Amino acid sequence: MASAFFTLFLAGWNGGSTGALLPHIEANYRINYARVSVLFVSTFVGYIVAAAGAGTLSRRVGYGHAMLISIIVELAGNIINSSQQVNFALMCFGFFVVGTAFATQLGLCNAYFATLNKPLMWTGILHGIYGLGSFASPQVATAMVSRGVPYHFFYTTNVALNIPVFALAWFAFRNLQALPQQPNEGADGFSGNVLRATLTSRAVWTLAIFLMLYVGAEESLGGWIVSYVLEVRKGSPEGASWVASSFYLGVALGRIFLPPLSMFMGERRAVLIYIVFAIGLECVAWFVPVLASTAVCTALVGVAISTFYTAAITTGGKLVPRSMHADAFALMSSIGQSGSAFWPLIIGIMSTKKGIWVVEPTVVALLGAQGICWLLVPKVGRRVE
Repeated sequence: MASAFFTLFLAGWNGGSTGALLPHIEANYRINYARVSVLFVSTFVGYIVAAAGAGTLSRRVGYGHAMLISIIVELAGNIINSSQQVNFALMCFGFFVVGTAFATQLGLCNAYFATLNKPLMWTGILHGIYGLGSFASPQVATAMVSRGVPYHFFYTTNVALNIPVFALAWFAFRNLQALPQQPNEGADGFSGNVLRATLTSRAVWTLAIFLMLYVGAEESLGGWIVSYVLEVRKGSPEGASWVASSFYLGVALGRIFLPPLSMFMGERRAVLIYIVFAIGLECVAWFVPVLASTAVCTALVGVAISTFYTAAITTGGKLVPRSMHADAFALMSSIGQSGSAFWPLIIGIMSTKKGIWVVEPTVVALLGAQGICWLLVPKVGRRVE
């Protein structure tokens, strides 16, 4: 578990820094919101590649070797991003490489944690640690660039973190060929074409779309809130960075401390209640033109939506046969993470034409769509093939 925790911390560290670095990337390449959003497209393509290949890779080379390969690929992408600030196309390729690696790691980690006792608690901690990485990195990135350090040097911290991540994964997973099976797995598992069964599963696709909407809302808010605060609320760079960090801190703390409340209310009911609170808070942040209100509400939105990812993963673990977990979680995680590229891209395009103010209403719409999608998820209590 320590290896998975550190792997997800690095993923959060990388993802959380993007919002803080975007204004500096735009200034360095002299590009607008729409063009810088190509970074999100590149990441999106990486997620699609992972969705298509992560499960197959795990079956062919083994779970542990698939994890190690993904970390090596991630290291290559971070080296690309840290080595230059001249060629924007090369930076986009680096984001594609890192996106492919991250989505693969995420699917493998989610599949592993779904097999543990108390999966909601442990998955919550796992993704809470991701949130801690996302909380810390904007502060470090802002501190570096505000002191005149070229933005691309921030990615050297990713390279440095990749080394212990690989070492831990080597010791933890190198001999793990496949995830453990339940003693009665043959009775309710699936023995046919696993990939075909995954691609035709209603539960898998409903949860994948829910995650795409959720991750899209989270990354749209975390990725564009710095630009929003600077342009709309006229805040300082340091203040804007703190708003982004407070959002990710809310996500991290909620994932660690809210699961007991969610289990008490029931995951299905809890998610719907949290969505209502999140929409209300986003509306306050949107309509009240005060920086302090935006900051507080953004942090509380992070808390409110924090458990959605873990709720989807644990629900999938109950609905999908374990023999399908590697492919199912790879697909769900990759399609879900594609939302972190697709929706920020849409916001970037709209912002170029209408202004960065479109961030808040778009996030409200995404939250509403999540509520509808969650109602369509099959109820737990039976497995859906």
